[in-house]
Amino acid sequence: MPCFCTVPADVARARFNVGIPVLLPPPPALRLTAALPLLAAEPRLDVQIATGLEAMRLPSLDLGGGPLMQVAVMISMMSGTFTFDDLPMLEAQMAQAADSFSRNIWPRLGWLTTFRMQPLLNMALIARLVIDLTALGIDPFSLGAPPPAPAISSFRFALARPQLQMARLLGTLPALPAMMLALDLPPLGETGAVPALANWLDGLASLSPPKLIIPYPVILKLAMVLESLATIQEAFGAVSPATVQRLDAMLRMWSTFPLPVPLPALALSEKLALLPPMEDIRLGERAAGQAGATMATAFSPPRLAIAPFLNVMLALQASLNLAVDLEPFDQCAMCPCA
Repeated sequence: MPCFCTVPADVARARFNVGIPVLLPPPPALRLTAALPLLAAEPRLDVQIATGLEAMRLPSLDLGGGPLMQVAVMISMMSGTFTFDDLPMLEAQMAQAADSFSRNIWPRLGWLTTFRMQPLLNMALIARLVIDLTALGIDPFSLGAPPPAPAISSFRFALARPQLQMARLLGTLPALPAMMLALDLPPLGETGAVPALANWLDGLASLSPPKLIIPYPVILKLAMVLESLATIQEAFGAVSPATVQRLDAMLRMWSTFPLPVPLPALALSEKLALLPPMEDIRLGERAAGQAGATMATAFSPPRLAIAPFLNVMLALQASLNLAVDLEPFDQCAMCPCA
């Protein structure tokens, strides 16, 4: 049963009882140096995808647009936590998650939503850059000068908007056959797959989410705070005045460094970071070939009233797991409420 346990909540409350300092934004030289692996890859990911899409022969697909893919991704990510092929059980599980959030999580961690987000997100970004540079063998605190930048032939994004949309669709498409398998429905492409899927979606659409005492945006803020604090702790450990002084000195040092590549490369690196891996696109191509004949017919999934609730619970579960390295559900053997 997906019950938020007191154990990870208590661990997080003890671990993150700290303030967040106001720091300078990360200098462009620091951000660009961390982005060099994406920018200098040969071939670069956007070029790989553009070349790969040209060679693909995809069927005409109507997958219900974004909503169906969102459902498929949600199901594939939560099928190990919530039981989607048993609707009465799913209702009970959602009620348990809502109740345990109200009893166990919010009283212990709700205060984290009082953090000022801008200083927190800024420090989390600096922490992520430090983690990424350290993984490259670069100590950002003691570097005398930025490492030499490799030659980069072009800073132009290689994907036109239709190609980018297709890449994103193909990158999520493997979630569809995974969803059909998890729900024990006929594989896409087989006779009866679409009616079976439509029937299941209609049943799911009949469910209403449980009531929560806290608005969804506030819970999502809590999840974002937990994820940010976890990143900060991974990079710096406990935040002390000495940590803040060290960080301030590092940021001032990097602000004096020349840019390793032209500043517009920063926007390019942000686009590259959001692209799906090429392997996911190839898996999506295979899934499209299997599903094409069946899914070429118009398919409009119903609106799922429970989707926002499930997405919020998924975000909170993932951030708690990251923050305390402890599964937040099903710790009943350790829980005093059991």
